[in-house]
Amino acid sequence: MVSLSPTIGKIFGIPIQLHWTFLGLMLLALILLATSPGGLFFFALLVLLFVCVLIHELAHSVVAIRNDIKVKKIILLPIGGASIIDFTKVKPGKELKISLAGPLTSIALGLIFVPFYLIAPGAGILKQGLQFLFEINLLLGVFNLLPGFPLDGGRVLRSYLERRHSPLDSTKIAVKASNIVVVGIVVGTIIYAAVIPNATFTYREFLVLFDVIIALFLYDGAKAELQSAIFKSRARNVAAADAATKNFILVTPQMRLSSLYKEMVRKGTNIVLLKKGNRFFAFSGRLSANSDMGDHTISEKEGTMFKSEVPKIDGGRKLSDAIELMQVEEKNTVVVIKNKRLVGVLYAPYVEAAIQLYLSKKKQ
Repeated sequence: MVSLSPTIGKIFGIPIQLHWTFLGLMLLALILLATSPGGLFFFALLVLLFVCVLIHELAHSVVAIRNDIKVKKIILLPIGGASIIDFTKVKPGKELKISLAGPLTSIALGLIFVPFYLIAPGAGILKQGLQFLFEINLLLGVFNLLPGFPLDGGRVLRSYLERRHSPLDSTKIAVKASNIVVVGIVVGTIIYAAVIPNATFTYREFLVLFDVIIALFLYDGAKAELQSAIFKSRARNVAAADAATKNFILVTPQMRLSSLYKEMVRKGTNIVLLKKGNRFFAFSGRLSANSDMGDHTISEKEGTMFKSEVPKIDGGRKLSDAIELMQVEEKNTVVVIKNKRLVGVLYAPYVEAAIQLYLSKKKQ
């Protein structure tokens, strides 16, 4: 499957991806460039927006790397971005620094352009561009400092609260603050749209609709963050090995696909792993009783059927760490290793049921 967020390069070894919405804006800019007299200016502003968002996310990533924290990638969107950082073992103090780095960098970058704007002559394109750079960076910084998820401000508030509260309680308080921000955005927008002078009805409608979309985005982000925190809290006292399933198939390169299909039916599982050295790869193909690939061996098809490498975790680590690893690596499978041996597999659809089963056994 072709990714909707293609990688456009690497900076400091971090893959940089463009979200499909950014690609849509670029296409729109190219159309305007070809058909409108102001198309070149719009395209230039889009490039500047891209650079500003990239600098914001790089600030998060650089601080993380300097604290020996893994950065998986950066995804850029038109009004923001996301640095995929492994927060598995990150203490609240470090998370606070990482979360603050982006907004503070954006605000500082915006202020840098103020003196250049003041000394720029006339009111031409140069002055408009400098004004845009000041405003967009200030907007990125201030907006992301709002105490709402999934904004940086939500993480900042939670990290600060974790000094005195548990991660779950800190998240609950931060989510309440996030919901207050959502209500404030909606109410404030409606009041502003009602009193703004000389505005058309269409402009007022657009303003309200745009801000309501942002509010819904924040509400859904806060809801997802709370659900994730509850799930991880329940998994915090469960070892990864205790929740791992042993119902998987470990194949060899010489195994035939017809034999693999029969084994999958017999064991009732679609979790299939191929081990190559110290690395594991997950099966991502499809087999059926009538498959014309039945006579082929695994080695003949591993390039297309076993492309996805599976991350590993020590069986003694917390299950909550494994869940975080799945999110960072964007995988639904994690191999569990104990004493250098494969002891089980954590498969996302089964994890919640495994927690319930383990906790019920502990109560007995």
